Amino acid sequence: MIRKKNCLTAFLFALAAVMLLAACGGREEDVLTGQTVYVPANIAFTSELQTVSDGCVMGDAIYLLGRTGDTGNNSYRIIRLSPEGGEAEMLPDYQTGTDDLYSFFLFGTLRAGPDGTLWAMERLMRQSYDEDAQKYVQEEVHVLRRLDENGKELARLEYTGLEEKLGLGTVFDLLADGDGDVFAQASEGIALLDEAGEARFTIGAEDWYSGSLVLLGDGRMGMTHAVMDKPGEFTGSLRMIDKETGELGEGYQLASGTSSLISVYDGDAGALFYYRIGDTLRVWREGAEESEQVVNLLDIGIESYTLNIVAFLDEGRLVIQTGIGYSDTDRPSLDILTATDAGLVQDKKVLTYATIQLVGSQRSAIMAFNKSNPDYHISVTDYSQYGGREAAMTRLATEIGAGKMPDIIDLYAIPVSRWAANGLLEDLWPYIDGDPEISREALMDRVFQASEINGKLYQIGPYFSIDTLTGAKSVVGDRMTWTGADMWKALEAMPEDCVPTSDSRTSMLARLIELDWSRFVDWEAGTCDFTCQEFKSLLEFCADFPADAPRLGEKGVYEERQMLLSMVVTGFEFPQRARFLLGGDPAYVGYPNEWGKVGSSVSFVSSAAMSSACKDKEGAWTFLRTLLLPHGEAEIKSGAYAYFPVNRADFQKAAELAMTPAYLTYRDGSYELDDNGEKIETSSHGELFEGIAQECMYYAATQEDYDQLMALYNAIDTYSRWDPGLEPIITEAAGAYFAGDKSLDETAELIQNRASLYVNEQT
Repeated sequence: MIRKKNCLTAFLFALAAVMLLAACGGREEDVLTGQTVYVPANIAFTSELQTVSDGCVMGDAIYLLGRTGDTGNNSYRIIRLSPEGGEAEMLPDYQTGTDDLYSFFLFGTLRAGPDGTLWAMERLMRQSYDEDAQKYVQEEVHVLRRLDENGKELARLEYTGLEEKLGLGTVFDLLADGDGDVFAQASEGIALLDEAGEARFTIGAEDWYSGSLVLLGDGRMGMTHAVMDKPGEFTGSLRMIDKETGELGEGYQLASGTSSLISVYDGDAGALFYYRIGDTLRVWREGAEESEQVVNLLDIGIESYTLNIVAFLDEGRLVIQTGIGYSDTDRPSLDILTATDAGLVQDKKVLTYATIQLVGSQRSAIMAFNKSNPDYHISVTDYSQYGGREAAMTRLATEIGAGKMPDIIDLYAIPVSRWAANGLLEDLWPYIDGDPEISREALMDRVFQASEINGKLYQIGPYFSIDTLTGAKSVVGDRMTWTGADMWKALEAMPEDCVPTSDSRTSMLARLIELDWSRFVDWEAGTCDFTCQEFKSLLEFCADFPADAPRLGEKGVYEERQMLLSMVVTGFEFPQRARFLLGGDPAYVGYPNEWGKVGSSVSFVSSAAMSSACKDKEGAWTFLRTLLLPHGEAEIKSGAYAYFPVNRADFQKAAELAMTPAYLTYRDGSYELDDNGEKIETSSHGELFEGIAQECMYYAATQEDYDQLMALYNAIDTYSRWDPGLEPIITEAAGAYFAGDKSLDETAELIQNRASLYVNEQT
């Protein structure tokens, strides 16, 4: 997905998965002397701005556009500050809107022009009073202004009703190129404008996704551009706008099939343009055939999600501005990055961390660790910068085969059982048992026991969830395990057109083998058995599901057109959600199976492992243990725990908070009382589901809710695992049986042959 500055154009990438494993060889020493790294220095500054919309660097000064605490036309201002920091100067001659009309500032951008002037774009809602109609009227106005260094207006282009004229949806941006030609970027395409605001030409986003305008360092205008190559996979590029032909011309390919967010930033004297993939900031210089990495922002402790400014001050110094100011944790911040020899600044032991999709909890843990630990620094390589899951995993496997085994591995999409059997992962139980502050008893141990592989623990994470199927107790019975026959019998009590779940044949098969891979595959022995009666019974059961999954959602459960609710239980409010949707007390029956196991499973929301080739295992544990330590009530109340914490003290505190009622109060803080003098409980929040008019209101969890969840937790002994290589082999081969082209025995034999070949290749 690609975005430019504050114009957000998001794309979600659903990616195919494959994993190539190679033998581990030796590893390179981490010798950094002679390499150039960018060392950040935070710039302390004070200003009247409370929020920052945009900014730029012009000459030897930094300019920020933002909002003060004032109201009216002067609420948005531009400040100028020195790279050395200090008190920022408000540009004396800049003011939004006009003197005769009152304007609401909706959005704005600020750029450095090629001629030593500033370009400010303002999207305004202008209000005036119509004397004839005796009422106030509003109209949206887009203004592009050229300003001197003090904010004095040198030139002005004003467009009223631009969106109606262009017919390209919402107009987000106006930008002038090096020739002074003005381009408009809208939600459905781009346009080159004349002075009257008429389009000289438009380029509609028909087979591509409308991105954002980017002014290259040489004055040309580019457009971020993404094309879907196949379902869920995109190629992102920066395409030049050809003013002669009115079409998109050649450009620069940024990434193919990547799952990371791509942000593109204007160029300057030192670069054609900059762009960010995940935490990796890259630059494309004039004349270069490809981009080069500037810095990994996570490595140097800079938050990248609200990156507004990227620009060279001079050779070797880069300005980074982050933060908008909408919350206390997102305050505007400036850093100057200075190119420095790595050997001169390395004062910590470096531990390498590999990931193909770094989630927020892991990212926050790494940021906190790097800031607080005096001895170690986690250096992250995010392989999603090399493409989608397949490309990322292939690149990771290739580097492992070349001897570059990371010290710590994010286990998203990693087949843990296979990697463990191949000796790539370290057993973490000895580290937990030897830790002075952590013990098995201090953790939600059922999760860790379920995660074991042959008695060893290879992965840990700070949060967990429970995956289950839930039905109304009056329909499915009060139980946590059942067979396929039990499920079909219960369905008889539902309306005639009711389906059991939202699963198709293939998705139900995948869910059931993920529930317990160990029944069919032994990775340590390098064997598998898909001709056993258990697996054949599983195929027979799945064949009775539809070929295509009915997409009924929560509405289908609410209207009794679907019997079972698929739930990933992440908090103590979920019993209330289940009661609302099912119309009665829930039973966590889980997925039916013929071997008598509880059909629900647990999994870490995100997890990490220590590699067996880790060069400093005690150092790696110094980081991994932070995932298990208690974080306390303040973090729980802040909403950081969107899932169940694995630390037992935090889990109990989360339960206590969830079970504490909230009561209606008056303005003076006293409680409202009912006719009996009792405090009136109020809901904490509500939730709307698509197609359901009634809102689900959440109150304090009851003791019964807690006891039922804990009974489920204590009954589960299965960890849900996904194998991106083996699972498609099984589900694709099963398709012949589901289609009636092969018998049950023939299909089982086909799966056995293909799976055996794959297992042998990987062990």
